[in-house]
Amino acid sequence: MGIKNISRRIYLKFSALIAMTMLFPPFNRISKGENSYTVDKTQTKAFDLSKNRTDFAALSNVYISRGRSPEENMKKAIGAAGGIEELISKDDIVILKPNAQWWNQGTTNTNNMKGFIELVLNIPDFTGEIIIAENHHYKEVDSRGWNTDERNGDFNLNELVLYFNKKGHQNISKYHWVDGGPNPQPQEGDGGGGHIVKSVHDGDGYVWLSNTVYTSPEGRRCIMTYPVFTSKYSGKQIDLRQGSLQGKIYVANVKFINFSCLNHHSAAFGVTASIKNLMGVTDMTCGFHGTNPKDFYNMHFIGKMSKLYSAGTDLKYYGKKFGFGAKMGKKLQHLGFWNTQYTGGALGYWLEHVRMPDLNILAAEYVGWGGRGRGGPYKRAHANCVAISKDPVALDYIGAKNILLPATPIEEKYYRALNDPDNFPFKFFLKECHAQGIGNLSEEKIKVNYV
Repeated sequence: MGIKNISRRIYLKFSALIAMTMLFPPFNRISKGENSYTVDKTQTKAFDLSKNRTDFAALSNVYISRGRSPEENMKKAIGAAGGIEELISKDDIVILKPNAQWWNQGTTNTNNMKGFIELVLNIPDFTGEIIIAENHHYKEVDSRGWNTDERNGDFNLNELVLYFNKKGHQNISKYHWVDGGPNPQPQEGDGGGGHIVKSVHDGDGYVWLSNTVYTSPEGRRCIMTYPVFTSKYSGKQIDLRQGSLQGKIYVANVKFINFSCLNHHSAAFGVTASIKNLMGVTDMTCGFHGTNPKDFYNMHFIGKMSKLYSAGTDLKYYGKKFGFGAKMGKKLQHLGFWNTQYTGGALGYWLEHVRMPDLNILAAEYVGWGGRGRGGPYKRAHANCVAISKDPVALDYIGAKNILLPATPIEEKYYRALNDPDNFPFKFFLKECHAQGIGNLSEEKIKVNYV
C-alpha cells in the first residue's frame, strides 16, 4: 500500500474521530444525567467547626526529621511536636488518609505510616482503632497503591494492614471510599456509582453539602462533599465532619491524619503534597466531569479550561474509547491552559467549612522531583525526610522549598521552575487555598524546626 493511501486512511480516521466529538455530547459540557441530583439548599444544618480550626494568625510550626529510618523519622518529628498523646486519645478512631492513586513514590511511604501506627498503639491502654481510608477514584477499588508490587516501603497498603493484623492488632482496618454519582465519561478516574446520602442514617456513602459551595472568581461552583462510613472492625458509624455516632449524638473522637506524598505533579499543578491529597476525600462525581448536578464542577475541574485544552480533553476521551487520537488530544491539552489554582481555592474552602485535618504529614522518604512514579521509580530522590504540621499551607510551601526543590537536580531547569513554591503554578494554588482563611504562606509566620 502506498504512502498516499496510508495518509488518506489516517486522515479519514482522524476526521471520523473529530466528528464523533461533535455528534456525541462533548465531554466539556455538563449535562443532567439519568440519576440527576437535585440541589437542595436546605439540606444540612449549620455545623460548629471551631473544634477543627487552628489559629492561623499565630506562628505555624513545621517539624522536619531526616537521616534516620522512616519509622524513627516519624517518631522524632511527632515527639518534637509534643508527642502522640497530645494528638490522640486512648479511645479515638484514627483515620489515616494516604495517597493510593499511584505507585512507588506516588503512594504514601508505608514505613512512615508503620511508625505512626506503632506510636498510636503504644499509647497506654489504647482501646480505639485505626482506619486507613482513601478514595483513589477508580472503579476497581482494591487496586493501585492498595495492592501494588511497586511499593513505597516494605508494604503496599493492604500488606500494611495485614502486618498489624497478624501481630494481633485487629483494630487496624481499611476502607475504600467510593464516589457517589454517575461517571459516564471519565477523565480523571473512572470511579462512581456509589451512594449519595444525607447522613450516616442512610448508610455508607458521600454527603453532598448543597448549601456549602465554593465559587471561583470565574463564577464556577463546587459543592463540598465528604464521606460517611462504617468501621469494619467496630461497626461504628463515622461522619468525617462531625464524629462517630453514639446513640443519637455525634462524639468528636474521630482524628483525621492527612498522610501525603511529596512529588512533582505536572505543568498544570506544579507540586502535589498535603492539600491536594485531600482530593482523595472528596467525591469527584459531584459536578463535571460527573454529569450532575447541572452547572457545577468537581474539585479537579473547577478551574476554567481554554477552548484548545477542552478540545484536547474531548479528543483524548474519545481517542481512548475508539483507539485513535488520544495522543493528539494530550498534545492539544499541553498547548492549551487550565486554571488549576482554583482547585487550591476549593480545597481551602473544604478545609474551612468541612474538616481540618488534626495533623498533616509529608511522608518524604522518597520524593518524585520529576513525577509520581508511573512506569517505575524514575526521576526521584531519596530525601529520607518526614515533615509534619497542623498548617497544610505552611507544610506544603516548606516541603516544596526545603525538601523537593533541593532534591531536584540543578540541570533539570524545567522541573526546578515548576517545583519552586515561589513560582507559578504552585504558588497560585497555595495562595488560593490561603485566601480561604487557611494557614500561613509568609515565611515570617512559619517556623521550621529541624529535629
